[in-house]
This record gives sequence, C-alpha cells and structure tokens, in this order.
Amino acid sequence: MINIRTFTASDIAIIMQNISGIRMMLPNHIKLKPEDRRSMFKLNSKKQAFVEAALKYMQTKPDTVPQHINVTTCNNYLQLYLQYVELINELEKIKRLMEDVKLQLGNEVMNMTKGYFHNARFASQSGVKSSEIIYQQLKKKYAVGRNSKKINAVEPL
Repeated sequence: MINIRTFTASDIAIIMQNISGIRMMLPNHIKLKPEDRRSMFKLNSKKQAFVEAALKYMQTKPDTVPQHINVTTCNNYLQLYLQYVELINELEKIKRLMEDVKLQLGNEVMNMTKGYFHNARFASQSGVKSSEIIYQQLKKKYAVGRNSKKINAVEPL
C-alpha cells in the first residue's frame, strides 16, 4: 500500500482559490472554436526562431517595416507568448504529477475492491448466502470495459 497525503478541506480551498486567481489573471474574452484553432498558425520552436529573427530585423532596420506593423506590439506579444509557454509547461508538470497520483490511487483502490469482489464470489460459490447478494450486485458493476465479456461469459451460478 502506498502512503499519500490526504488533502484537508482547507487544502482544497487554498488550491481552488489559487486556481481561481490564475483564471482571473487570464483574458476571458478569447474563446476559440475548433475551426478557429485549426485555421490559426501554430508557433512552434522552428517558427519561433523565424519570429525572433524577423523581430530582430524589424528592430535593427525600422525603415524596412511596413506602416501597418507595430514592432513594439510584436515584441510585447512574443514576450507574452514566451511567458505563457513557461506557465503552461509548469502547469503540465503539475497536471502530470496529479494524474500519476490519481492513477496510482485508482489502481490501489481497484485492486483492493477487486479482491473483495473475488472473495465475495468464492464465498458465494461456497454457499455463503450473505455473499451471494453482494456478489450478484457487484458483478453487474464490475463487468464493464475489458472485463465485461470475460465475466458475463464465464459464470452462470
């Protein structure tokens, strides 16, 4: 068995408050539809090198910049983009860690309750009446996903 610290109600409240604080700092007027996302340029590391080089030329050779392009705005957007990349990377690390803990917890509790289920099945097959009801009720809920065909096909009692 693993030992993982349990969140208290105040821990959850603090986490939710911090998430809410982050949410409040983000622009909430930008809500892209799937078709908008598909049609937009995706700035990746290769394209980022292009953007940085173009910005450098725009700053060092301002006479080559068309009037409709604001170099200061471009530079500010790039810096903001890089901040978002950094923050998203940190949030993804936290998300991955939380998913790992959640997966481990789910595995542990599934193993324990599965053991209880199999114990109820063996007891039921041995004639323990109180286990028969438990087994029949749990069998309906246990037979999902990968296990559904295996359990449904194996046992008429």
